Amino acid sequence: MLETSIGQSAAILNSDFIAIAIVKDRQIVWANAVLHRILGYQPEELVGQATRGLFLDQNSYETFGREAYAALALGATYSGTIPMRRKDSSTGWYEFNMSGLADNPGMAVGAIIDISVAYQTRRQLIDNEARYRSVVEDQTELIARFFPDGRFGFVNQVFCRLFGKSADQLIGHRWQPIVHREDQYMIEARLRELTPDSPVVTIENRVIAANGEQRWVQFVNRGIFDAAGTLTETQSVGRDITTLKQIEASLRLSEETLQRAQEVGRIGSFSINHDTETFDITKETARLFDLDNDTVATFSEWFSRVHPDDQDKVESAWRAALQGAPYDMTYRIVVQGGIRWIRALAELQCDDLGQLKQAVGTVQDVSDLKQIESNLRESDEQLEMALAGSGLVLWDWHIPARKVAAGKRWFELLGYTNAELGNDEADWMALIHPKDLESFQQSLAAHLQGETPGFESEHRLRHKDGHWVSVEARGKVTRRDTHNAAVRMVGTLLDITQSRRLKDEGMDLLKRIEVLIRENSSSLPAAAEADKAADSLTKRQRQIIGMIAIGMTSADIGKRLHLSTATVISHRRNLMAKLDLHTTAEVTRFAIDQGLLASK
Repeated sequence: MLETSIGQSAAILNSDFIAIAIVKDRQIVWANAVLHRILGYQPEELVGQATRGLFLDQNSYETFGREAYAALALGATYSGTIPMRRKDSSTGWYEFNMSGLADNPGMAVGAIIDISVAYQTRRQLIDNEARYRSVVEDQTELIARFFPDGRFGFVNQVFCRLFGKSADQLIGHRWQPIVHREDQYMIEARLRELTPDSPVVTIENRVIAANGEQRWVQFVNRGIFDAAGTLTETQSVGRDITTLKQIEASLRLSEETLQRAQEVGRIGSFSINHDTETFDITKETARLFDLDNDTVATFSEWFSRVHPDDQDKVESAWRAALQGAPYDMTYRIVVQGGIRWIRALAELQCDDLGQLKQAVGTVQDVSDLKQIESNLRESDEQLEMALAGSGLVLWDWHIPARKVAAGKRWFELLGYTNAELGNDEADWMALIHPKDLESFQQSLAAHLQGETPGFESEHRLRHKDGHWVSVEARGKVTRRDTHNAAVRMVGTLLDITQSRRLKDEGMDLLKRIEVLIRENSSSLPAAAEADKAADSLTKRQRQIIGMIAIGMTSADIGKRLHLSTATVISHRRNLMAKLDLHTTAEVTRFAIDQGLLASK
């Protein structure tokens, strides 16, 4: 009936590629087979149902209704990306385009595209990136991605810190509340300028930081478009330019202030008019490039200082900028016999024929940053070499996902390949010796609950061949969530099989020596006197004598007996005086004679 009224549109509505539904009074009056399929319903099962059942909760239902019907009331089309509940109660993500039906007042038709796979893939990518993010989170750039409706899909830790919110508190919510109210309309207008041919827009606007302070941020926004040219997502990379804004205000008052600010920041600037053979520069630009004239430079003067290995890519980047691409280049220059790293940014304006009208830009000395990056790479290499030389195995446990990532040495230690053992937490726990499992779990639980500063455990793991490998595991929680639950734990593993065997053999040998000495010294005249002295010792004094004899330090004894190191030292001094013992060797002999040796 409904398809007949629609007429020639019926073939489109029954498309095999796009889900379509017709709604009246928030009730589905018609839906094609694609919609039933992507939501997990049988054909025609959705017809007659209220749309509320497709939403995750009342709030998302009301929000969608408020925004969608507001657009329809104005004769506009509503577009948005929202999560919906499938028949099996799972959640899917869908892109909506909804319009009113001119011939059927009160009705609306919606085209829905299932983007769940792409969304889940994106989420998985975010999870994978998180493992390595700690290396780069100290950068100053704010990074976020948001959908066309303004809802965040990703934010980095720098972004979270600026606004005093966790990623969970930002993702799924719109960006407008964190932006100064007076700038919101301007930002929305600039973002609408994004097109497949001009996918980048740089916006400087004010934001409200976590402490209520107003900050200026420059965001480079890059639109991401699908094959049809539809905007699917916007990636925004921002940097706090509050200081630069303050400097700009001062620069308008004094050229001297400008020059000083550029010297401090090692940032120069330049501008180019239609004559591309010369361009205006500031004194700092001249200093960075070692140019004789501190106001004007020629193209040949500048280009001759670019490192020969970087000249081709600098030229290519400039040509691309003339075609509309952003110009943001980092390259080397050769000045005064040395190499300096420069980051250059420029904004080009061309006429209708594509000829350059004007360009303005900055050049910044980033040599220190490059040196830091080099030092970081060198440190990483040294860490890998140190781990390889020490026999330590590095492991990284992502607790919520129950996944353990480890180096190649981990698998070699137990005779497995990565494919055989994988990275599931349960598979690794199953390798622990049953007799060691309880103490292992107790130590682990204590640290996860924050009761101990670190995790330490000596236990055995089952080798692929069936024998047991003694290991020493150490680790520490490096990240907790807002409820203080452990999220990530990193640590090392060391094969101590040989040292454990040598220790056990040493203890056996020591006990045999003890027996021999006792047998040979039982008839000595001093034996009775030593026995009498031993009988006069308290239980605590016997413990301390036995621990001294096996080589434990005063600090180790204090830890074992829950005493301070100073108290143990005092006991030790008094005992040796009481027993007329003058050296550790004499204490060891006394402990062996009296059977007081402690076990480690």
